[in-house]
Amino acid sequence: MKEVILLTGAPLNGRDEYACEALEGAGEIYQYYHVFDYIRRVAKDMGVKITRKNVLDFALNHSELMNDIRDEAFSRIRREIDDSEKDYHIVSTPALFRWGSGSVIGFTLSNLKLLKPERVIIVLDDILSVRRRIINDPEWFERFGSEENIKLSTLVMWREDAINHVKTLVHELKKEGIEVRYVLQFGIRHPKETFLDLLFHENEKPLVYLSYPMTGHEEEYYQRVRGFYEKLSEHFTVLDPGALDDWWVVAEYDNQVEKDPEIKKIHIKHLLDGNEVDELDREDIEQATEILRRQLVDRDFNLVRVSKAIAVYHYTQHVSAGVISEMAEAHRNFGAIYLYYPFKRRPSPFMEYYGMQNPSRKTMFKDEDEMIRAMVEEKEYWTKA
Repeated sequence: MKEVILLTGAPLNGRDEYACEALEGAGEIYQYYHVFDYIRRVAKDMGVKITRKNVLDFALNHSELMNDIRDEAFSRIRREIDDSEKDYHIVSTPALFRWGSGSVIGFTLSNLKLLKPERVIIVLDDILSVRRRIINDPEWFERFGSEENIKLSTLVMWREDAINHVKTLVHELKKEGIEVRYVLQFGIRHPKETFLDLLFHENEKPLVYLSYPMTGHEEEYYQRVRGFYEKLSEHFTVLDPGALDDWWVVAEYDNQVEKDPEIKKIHIKHLLDGNEVDELDREDIEQATEILRRQLVDRDFNLVRVSKAIAVYHYTQHVSAGVISEMAEAHRNFGAIYLYYPFKRRPSPFMEYYGMQNPSRKTMFKDEDEMIRAMVEEKEYWTKA
């Protein structure tokens, strides 16, 4: 049976680069459709030249013609899907973003009604990496004019607009009787193998959300979390909130403002390379932070809701408000909850209550391997929920 999967999100989040690299070893079971390639071919057939450099201005200045071109592009993709013998059909396009005085729409409700995606995956990168991608892209950098014009507040609003556009249209699809199984916000710091499991192996490796206290720990703690993630991933498709990490920008801002309350420029080393330094306006980070805080909670709850179970790796005695909130969200959505808490001291009564909600054993775990074995043995119970 054919399945259509829509990959989307805000522009310049590395969606196609990440997906195509991950799919290199996936074999012949899928077909990948980059909508912009179809838009260019349709435009050429209509005597119009659309390029990566002029597409935004063209879309804003010739909106009706652009709508016709986009609609025909989706029609061609639909026909190719219908004629294909492949099992999975992955359609990739940005959702929406604002540019200048208008908005450029990646797809409309009628496009989605034609496409009928079973799943929608919103592919996201952390906000500072998006900014760097723009700086290193000559065409995009020319649009902004200078590094100072590339504001974090703009980029978080791009993300906000894209996610809201997807949510709105999926809600409208449901009214039309077309069910999308889920919308998932996926960070591209996930291992490529996790992405492949998500696309192709969800039946054998159901979705599990990994919950853990994320800030204020030594490197040994994070190494243990990564090791647990790898062991859990042998059996499940494991969604990691740390695969999209904007909060370290806010944390570094807090540190520097605490040291110098009058500081105007915030200097932040990139989390991945640890060397290159970004100089950001304090006011810009403050504006972006209010949106980032909301997006962080929304994204993590989204991952909890689409998962069949939540695996809590609580290798610290300090209570994490985020972890308890995620456990509560899983409980509200009837997800199985497994808690690894290896200490003699009793945890918070709320954590203890939620941690006893795994299907049959009603227990917390002091051994991480024992917890994984229990999850595997009880998988048939919680995957049916």
